Amino acid sequence: MDGLRDTLLLLGLPGLFLIALLDSAGVPLPGGVDIVLLLLAWQQPSLFLLIALTAAVGSTLGCLVLYRVGLTGGEVAMRRLDPAKREWVTTKVRENDVLAMLVAVLAPPPLPTKVFMLVAGCVRMPWARFASAVFVGRLIRFGAEAYLAVRLGDQALATLQRHYPAIGAGLALTVALYVGVRWLRKRRALRSAG
Repeated sequence: MDGLRDTLLLLGLPGLFLIALLDSAGVPLPGGVDIVLLLLAWQQPSLFLLIALTAAVGSTLGCLVLYRVGLTGGEVAMRRLDPAKREWVTTKVRENDVLAMLVAVLAPPPLPTKVFMLVAGCVRMPWARFASAVFVGRLIRFGAEAYLAVRLGDQALATLQRHYPAIGAGLALTVALYVGVRWLRKRRALRSAG
């Protein structure tokens, strides 16, 4: 798998797209998207937005593969998971599907991101909402990583590794707060109108 990742890295943006797609579809690649994205953004700083966009699109399409698996045969795949974890994820997706997807793609490991994708299909989350939430979350994450590579150069990876749990948790919390504030405003507007 290291050889495949290195070959795809040589392809530049098309390689990044394929790495993001494969990684998000459940094909484990050592280092994943993040390292390749950091390297490309560091080497080509003027393209950092295009690099982040390419990774976000590839990752979203890969997540749609897992979503489709969840939609068509997710119950079988889900049986292999820890029942407590499966129930917890299912509850979160049913309570607020968009927020759950955003947090899943922004939060650091050990959050089971791929389980969220499968559950979204199993509970029949509308695919457009699913794809939009995943794309926005991935674009935020990959945009921040690409910007970090431009600003810090070869120190970006070490900084990201050292602080990723805090960065990921901060991004996920920011999204959760944003969605929560929007929900509260919507509720207040409904009360005022009614």
